[in-house]
Amino acid sequence: MSEPDPHDTRAGIGSVETAARLLHALLEGGEALRLSDLARRAGMPSAKAHRYLVSLIRAGLATQDPASGRYDLGPFALRIGLHGIARFEPLRLAEQTLTALAAQAGESAALSVWAGRAPAIVRVAEARHSLAGQVPLGHACPLTWSATGLVFAAFEPAARTAPLLQDELRQNRRVARPGAPHSAAALEARLAAVRAAGVAAVDGAQGGAAAVAAPVRDAQGALAMVLTIFGPPGRLDARPDGPLAGLVAQSATRLSGLLGGLTDNR
Repeated sequence: MSEPDPHDTRAGIGSVETAARLLHALLEGGEALRLSDLARRAGMPSAKAHRYLVSLIRAGLATQDPASGRYDLGPFALRIGLHGIARFEPLRLAEQTLTALAAQAGESAALSVWAGRAPAIVRVAEARHSLAGQVPLGHACPLTWSATGLVFAAFEPAARTAPLLQDELRQNRRVARPGAPHSAAALEARLAAVRAAGVAAVDGAQGGAAAVAAPVRDAQGALAMVLTIFGPPGRLDARPDGPLAGLVAQSATRLSGLLGGLTDNR
């Protein structure tokens, strides 16, 4: 028997492609899914989907909430996504800008991209002092009260962010988060200010770090990533019209130019 032709596009393993359909359905679902909904999206019987999900969970590619029974992407899927993003050429290009910004500001800097359902930090340049802000790679940024998240909320398509914003607003009301918007009107006023200024700034009163963030655009003018300076509350100049905000905005504009994007972040 002859060996299979490695260039034959018909060659492959059907079970892998079936598992990929489930992963694709989880990714496109936008939230954790019931087995019946997941099977329908993947175009297979529920019993078959369940068998594959057992293996995907064992591999860390999927997870199941013990309370609701719903399925979602697992920790290994997240790691694959983050490593794929990290190899994205624009991010390699952005590292020099990130390092230079951190050195110039004397505070830690981060780059974030939209990672499926929320902004995630994919690069960090830490300041070299004992009070430097620290954040782990992959950290998901709140959309309604972090500087990074507010930029994404202001400039990402509403169809992508609207359900997540509603969830956060409910949580803000439930925990009475100080300094965070609790209504759609309050949030829209804040996002309008971000669009007008071209930067988002928070002073850390909401419970996180003080930070200033600005959008980086691609060649089509769409939001490609967000550049952020962050540090301990009270230490960082978090005024949207302050010199630090100007520095972050200028760095984001230069990076947009390198990516072939717009030269005006507003």
